Amino acid sequence: MCMAYYESRYTTNALNDNGGSRDYGIFQINSYWWCNDGKTSGAVSACNISCTNMMNDDISDDITCAKRVVRDPNGMGAWVAWNKYCKNKDVSSFVSGCGL
Repeated sequence: MCMAYYESRYTTNALNDNGGSRDYGIFQINSYWWCNDGKTSGAVSACNISCTNMMNDDISDDITCAKRVVRDPNGMGAWVAWNKYCKNKDVSSFVSGCGL
């Protein structure tokens, strides 16, 4: 929740151009490594999904891809926002009232 907040402010259709690749959706899934946008040269697209699928309010496919990202050796460290704002911080306020 912390990472999604700082990556997109929970905006499901967020788009950020990185000058060669783009980050899509609530988790800002990158078009070079994780999704296919048909524009990014040399893309790996490890989630085997179209980046346009990351741009709607149904985040089930976004979650599936984010889980794939976390399985990578970098884990949550793949997200700049996680490293800068969430890692080793008290993030309990992001799930307060969720019954977790």
